[in-house]
Amino acid sequence: MSRERLNVQAPVHELIAARWSPRVFEALPVEVEKLASCLEAARWAPSCYNDQPWRFLLADSHQEEEAWQRLFDCLSPGNQTWARRAPVLILACAATRFGHNGQPNRWAQYDTGQAMMSLVLQATALGLAAHQMGGFDADRVRQAFAIPGDFEPMSVLALGYPGDPAVLDEEMRQRELVPRQRKPLEEIAFAGRWGLGFTAPDSLGWEARYQESPPERLPWYHPDLDPDVAEALERFGIEGGRVLDLGTGPGTQAVALARRGFQVVATDVSPTAVEQARRLAEREGVEVTFLVDDILATRLEGPFDLILDRGVFHVFAPEAHGRYLAVVSRLLRPGGLLLLKCFSVEETRPEGPPGRYAPEDIQRIFSGPFRIVEIRPSAFARPGDDNPPKALFCVLESEEESR
Repeated sequence: MSRERLNVQAPVHELIAARWSPRVFEALPVEVEKLASCLEAARWAPSCYNDQPWRFLLADSHQEEEAWQRLFDCLSPGNQTWARRAPVLILACAATRFGHNGQPNRWAQYDTGQAMMSLVLQATALGLAAHQMGGFDADRVRQAFAIPGDFEPMSVLALGYPGDPAVLDEEMRQRELVPRQRKPLEEIAFAGRWGLGFTAPDSLGWEARYQESPPERLPWYHPDLDPDVAEALERFGIEGGRVLDLGTGPGTQAVALARRGFQVVATDVSPTAVEQARRLAEREGVEVTFLVDDILATRLEGPFDLILDRGVFHVFAPEAHGRYLAVVSRLLRPGGLLLLKCFSVEETRPEGPPGRYAPEDIQRIFSGPFRIVEIRPSAFARPGDDNPPKALFCVLESEEESR
């Protein structure tokens, strides 16, 4: 039921990856056994001095309709538009003072948040959808439910089984369907001193993507040989030889090339991707050498007659271009071809790699080590996608004198 995480930077447990905050619920009741499990998970959350400052008030529309309506009426109008479908609302409150000494508890809100996260993760594990809300009238809640003065209403949770976004209005439906994003790690985690961003290895982001997404849902997925690649092989009369498939991902391109009689070495930085690709080759009965490898630090030995880069170059920052060119030039035989497919500068959607290139950029970057044979507009097309990302398809020939 999870909505896709877009800008992933490292793998996380599948339960954390699956958790999100939907706005549509089925009308089905939530079993009391599942409610009890969610509350039990919250009960065992950590807290300062083990004070357990949280208190929860449940309002189940199938059991306490009047209480549910009272709590619903305290929500902000924006939250009411969608929370009306949630069969259960849970009010979370935090004690303002420690129970053991009566002193102010400045950690109570933090601890209550931890308890709520435990509740939400348990709900996710049980197949439930949970959405925490801060948009409610705390004074009205206090009055409606006679909340003691030494407890602070913190949030209201909408809980139920996930529903069909089609029942929402267009604006709300689009909010449900767009991929989730977060600030980069470098903005929220610092290494040793404030402001020095923690940097995760790029390979971890790719591993997370392949762990969380079925191959056919990835934007660069194509079940058969990319039509641009197939056309180039035919036009230039390339039959057989040693091929390196960079960033093989699910392995469809490597397998398709092996079917055509090429000796294929296929690499990816993601172990999960490489394992998926290996299984595909086994099912298809073709032989491909799959390796976990980073092209910028590769120990591969050439020469290769052909290198296919269908989505690797454009993930590198400009300062890595020199290393990329040096490695690819070393691995290609003189006169060998690099078939490069990268995002076009005309692709303006925020999703996707940082590199977006115009034909003149390719000319500038690759001239010298390579002869520019062809640069033309293309797309990262996949089945069922009527608006694929705009791309450039480039045919580049390794220059013998550049070696």
